[in-house]
Amino acid sequence: MLNIGFIGGGGIARHHAARLTQIRGARILAVSDVVAAAAKSFASDFGAEHHTTDYRRMLDLPDLDAVWVCTPTFQHPAPVIAAAKAGKHVFCEKPMALNLPDARRMLRACEQANVRLTIGFVRRFDSQWGKLKQIVQSGALGRPVIWRFASGGRPGPAWFRDVNKGGGPLIDGAVHNYDFALQVFGPAASAQASSLQFDPTSVGADTASAIINFSSGDQHTLIWSWGVAEGAEVDRLNDIIGHKGSLQFGMTAQKAPASFDRKKHGAFTVKTAKGREKVHTYSLKDMFTEQAKHVVKCFSRNEQPLVTGADGIAALEVAAAVLKAGKEQRTVRI
Repeated sequence: MLNIGFIGGGGIARHHAARLTQIRGARILAVSDVVAAAAKSFASDFGAEHHTTDYRRMLDLPDLDAVWVCTPTFQHPAPVIAAAKAGKHVFCEKPMALNLPDARRMLRACEQANVRLTIGFVRRFDSQWGKLKQIVQSGALGRPVIWRFASGGRPGPAWFRDVNKGGGPLIDGAVHNYDFALQVFGPAASAQASSLQFDPTSVGADTASAIINFSSGDQHTLIWSWGVAEGAEVDRLNDIIGHKGSLQFGMTAQKAPASFDRKKHGAFTVKTAKGREKVHTYSLKDMFTEQAKHVVKCFSRNEQPLVTGADGIAALEVAAAVLKAGKEQRTVRI
């Protein structure tokens, strides 16, 4: 039985806890949150024996094996390092940290303590993104390709839009894109960006456009805003184009395959020359459940999970370059 403690009992912690309680061999033993009522409520909802406002007291529990660090990003380093020194394996939500020096200190602490560290890049466990990687790397679109992405909206807590706490959309949100692009395209070479502030209540830039160039010749372009008026509808863009054609998210073909069941399957539609279409399907799975099962299994065996601390740092290196490029309005080498 892997005994788990949560550091932070908010929304994302509850998202993880709901999956962990369904997994054989995992038990939520304790939770800490600076808000006493939040810790008590979390403990009651997920059957934790202990709750506290001080994670250091929780780390003293002799039966505790691992922690899930689910605090705001700027608060990641201290509990990760403390957990490592206490001999506990660590799952840390993404982004790993707000800056590279902190991320490197976190990894070094875990390595020195010989505990396992993994980062919450949940797309690695998603059948949708796995299928997308397979299609691109098969050459179905040709290479290089451009992954185009645009998103807008407003996250709930204000700290997401504070560059000193959450870092804004091009680190907190887009770090998933950076990690995935690194897995598909390989090392990043440079970043270009332009950033601005839409909402006067944001601290620093809440909106930006960026181009990330990879050594392979592939490119990721993205536009992301967290400064759009609350409740305003914003169209999204998510596709990949290459010299052979385009890949569209979803079933956009004129005719779906006979075996396609929208309740069980997802799809990508590849459109190539002369109007040809090919549908690629995948089975729908809950990526958070798949991630939880994998991490629990690895921690229980003292094995390194798929996502490493080095992966967290690599994605953060891209994020740092994008943020610097946006602030300085120039190309930044990675």
